Amino acid sequence: MAAPPPPGVPEALWSRIQQGVADLAGADRIRVLCHYDGDGATSAAVLARAFWRWGKPFHVSLTSVLNDATAARVREEGEGALVVADMGSGQLDTVEGLGRVAVVLDHHKPPRDSERLVHVNPHLAGIDGAHGACGATLSWAFALAVDATNWDSAGIAMAGAIADRQHIPGFDGMNGPLFEEALRHGVLRRERGPAIPDRPLGEALASSYLPYFAGLAGRPDEAGKALRKLSIDSAAVWRDLAGAKRQALTSYLATHLMRQGAIPEAVEMLVEDKYWIEGLNRYAGDLADAVNACCRMGAEGLAVALALGDPDAAPQAEVHRQAYGEKVRAHLARLEREGPFQQKHLAFFYCDDAALAGNVAGIAIQYLWSGARPLLALSVADGSTRVSGRGTKALVARGLDLASALREAAAAVGGSGGGHDVASGATIPKGKEEKFVSLVDELVGLQLAPKAVAAPG
Repeated sequence: MAAPPPPGVPEALWSRIQQGVADLAGADRIRVLCHYDGDGATSAAVLARAFWRWGKPFHVSLTSVLNDATAARVREEGEGALVVADMGSGQLDTVEGLGRVAVVLDHHKPPRDSERLVHVNPHLAGIDGAHGACGATLSWAFALAVDATNWDSAGIAMAGAIADRQHIPGFDGMNGPLFEEALRHGVLRRERGPAIPDRPLGEALASSYLPYFAGLAGRPDEAGKALRKLSIDSAAVWRDLAGAKRQALTSYLATHLMRQGAIPEAVEMLVEDKYWIEGLNRYAGDLADAVNACCRMGAEGLAVALALGDPDAAPQAEVHRQAYGEKVRAHLARLEREGPFQQKHLAFFYCDDAALAGNVAGIAIQYLWSGARPLLALSVADGSTRVSGRGTKALVARGLDLASALREAAAAVGGSGGGHDVASGATIPKGKEEKFVSLVDELVGLQLAPKAVAAPG
């Protein structure tokens, strides 16, 4: 008798997952391709642990794109089953073209379904993949179908969901019930605490970029001055503060965020649920930050090793995290000073580091300018320009769909795009930036225009 689906996993999705496991059962070798960000790296770690326990030889790679060149490399490596995670739904033609047993575990909005491979996507079961399930949680659900022992990968999957910002304002969709069940299994422990880094408070405020405190980030003297006004020692840590001091600091920081233009969800997340991963002895949010930083600094293999709990990975990962934080804060400080370029319905800025652009845009729209308009980050390279678009849930509620807008505008200038309604990306030919931005601005304007309401008949 087939095992019932774990809590939160729709039956329609679970049947696809079980079919994927059945298809891989006879595979002598499994090739795993994942996206190169925090969600993709944790997806890779979850799958690697599951396949190792299953006794299946596997080879994991993280990549920024899944295109014909990537497919050619996979084809040259020889036969074997293929698992693609945190990508693939937009590249089904490419995966199908390999002509082998394949499973796609993706949460980005799919343009179509497939009858030639196992396509596991929450959108196909009525769950919004922008916030209800990520690549890592889908990979974890797949791992649970392989072996129930893999409940202990909950913390790795949660780190992927946090890296994908799916915990704001709280876990829902598949994520919520799955993580609640993991708490009952004892592999996660929940507690309440501040979103700032677990460091001396002066250092924490100056080094934090999620949340980003305008005027304090990257400025330890200003952070220390703010704490002194509250009669709080910069060297103190949060757990050392008495209740009254904790309340005073929280109120000050919340007011600071509201004054700088942070959206309500960002202010509400100043104090949040934090999850301790029993097997890895660290917080899921802390793991998410470190894994994401390694990926953005070009150390994807280190990110996977860290997520798997390799103790030798931790020191070097911390070096990458600090370097990444400095870069992100520098970009945000420039945006704070100069602001983005304003169009009629959106804003945009240029970022010389494509690996940072999406995260910078995502942080900026949460913590600066009240999230009033969608924000595009453009990274111009030799032959092409990569674009990262970010919105807010409030804008999506008004009709924003960045995936649709970027896909249509990119196609019009000879590029390609897609993703989620709230977060999307595109690649366009160099020199087409002005036309592209103009087209996206027009499309976003149509999406956000007040909709006519039919009069009662």
